[in-house]
This record gives sequence, C-alpha cells and structure tokens, in this order.
Amino acid sequence: MKFLLYTTFSGRAGSIQLSRPAIWAPTAFALCVLLLGAAAIGYQLGRVPGGAVGSADYSDQPAWTAALQEQRKDLARARDEAQNHLNALALRLGQMQAQLLRVEALGQRLTEVAKLDASEFDFDQLPAQGGPADPLSGEQLASFDFMQVLDDLAVQIDDRARQLEMLEQVVSARELAQAVSPAGRPIAKGWLSSYYGMRTDPFHGRREMHKGLDFAGNMDDAILATAAGVVSWAGKRYGYGQLVEIAHGNGYSTRYGHCDEILVKPGDRVEPGQTIALMGSSGRSTGPHVHYEVLQHGRQINPTRFVRASR
Repeated sequence: MKFLLYTTFSGRAGSIQLSRPAIWAPTAFALCVLLLGAAAIGYQLGRVPGGAVGSADYSDQPAWTAALQEQRKDLARARDEAQNHLNALALRLGQMQAQLLRVEALGQRLTEVAKLDASEFDFDQLPAQGGPADPLSGEQLASFDFMQVLDDLAVQIDDRARQLEMLEQVVSARELAQAVSPAGRPIAKGWLSSYYGMRTDPFHGRREMHKGLDFAGNMDDAILATAAGVVSWAGKRYGYGQLVEIAHGNGYSTRYGHCDEILVKPGDRVEPGQTIALMGSSGRSTGPHVHYEVLQHGRQINPTRFVRASR
C-alpha cells in the first residue's frame, strides 16, 4: 500500500510505502504501548472508591460487616453464657455450704447427745487424707463433669444429713427411754433396810408381802427422783404417810413414801436425781426411811434391778 504525502517544507510531493517493515513495525509497537497505557489507567480508576469499576469490587463489603457483627454477637452470647454458668455455680456452692453447716450442726449435737469423743468427731477440722500421687491418672475436669460432681456431692450431703437426723432421733429416743426408766437409789446417802418380797411385818409379826424397798437414813435427808417424769401425786395416802408418785411414761411410775416434807406438787416435771422430798417417818413407819416402789402398768414390781442399774 502506498500513501502520498505533501509538505510545504520542500515544496515537493512525496510518498510512503507502508508495506515496508521499517514503516509498519514501529507503528504497531506504538499502538501496543498506547493500548497498554489505556488498560493501566483503567485499572487504577477501577481501584478508586466510587469509580465505575471499583463499585463492583466493593460489593462484598456489606457481607463482611454483617459477618463481623454476627461474630460480635456470638462473643457477647458466649460471655453471657459463661457469666450465667458462674452465677449458677456460685448459687450451688452457697447451697452446699448451707447444707454442710446443717450437717456440721447435726454432727456436733449428736456428738453431745451420744457422749462421743469430741476429739474423734471434730467438725471444725477437715478429715485427714493423703496418699502418693499418680501423674499418669490425672485428668482435667470438663465443665459438665464438674457440675456433675457438684450434683453428686449435694446428693451425698443430703443423704448424710438424713442419716444424721435419723441417728439423732434414735439416740434421743434411747436417751429419753433411759431418762424415764427408773435407775439408781432414791437417796443420796443411807442404807437398804428392807428388801422386796415376803417378810415378817414389824408391827404384828406375821409374814406379809413387802412390795418395795426401804432405804433408811436420817430425818430430812434428800429423797431423789430415780427417773424423769411428771408428779402425779403429792400428799397423804393411807399406809404411806406423805407420798410422792411420779409417772415416767412407757407404763412406769415410782412411789416415795413416809416423807417428812414434800417439795413438789402434782403436774411438776422432774429430772433424774432431783430432790423431790425430805426423808421422814410419816404413816406406818418405825423410823426415818423412804419406802420406794416401782410400778409397771399399775402393778408393783421388784425395784432391785432398777436400783442396781447405772444411768
């Protein structure tokens, strides 16, 4: 291909032959440079925020923002859940501490009631424990396992508390049964002057049944209740003189006759060893003494085994 060029420089017409390599090769190279430059400019414009091409690259920004907000919400929920677990754990520990205080109080009261060795059952000190450590068997407790251990421990504490309560009831019942069962002598000092059973009557000499024990002493010596109970009689009765009768429950009652002075009245509650009267010789008596009877369901029985009993 041939192009004609006219110039005013020389005033002559000229021509250019494009089919020659010396002509079209530089031209093609220049066009490529122009195209690459335009492409680079377009790429830079596409990276500028708000550009026509850049708007397509920022189309994922709302999704990233939403994902970040969701992660923040998950973190807040995890923090709230952890706080709730801590609150629940604190509540459970508080309940267990209250249960332990209850068990400790029961144990201390039971130690006193049962007269146990306080040094052996010292609830103010932790029980001694020990043993060699095994590093191969150590395991970390997970949160769920830890809560399960706490639940199991709470159940054990409740069970031990119920057992202690039952044991306390048994011990209290035993102590009550012992307290209301006549035991020991009805005097603080003196001597046994007449046994239970058949004897020669000191007034007319005939053989008669003596339904109690006589304890002699001095005038106005103390007469003691041999068991806890309620005074059911306090006054004169034929043959007994001044008499005190005490109901102890379980069908038992005791009588204390020939008193010089009575120190209690009907309805009074008395304790074992309490002074209820002063020794005298009222009624059918030959000298200062106390006529002591033990009755079971209203019938006199031999008081000897009760007198020999040790409380």
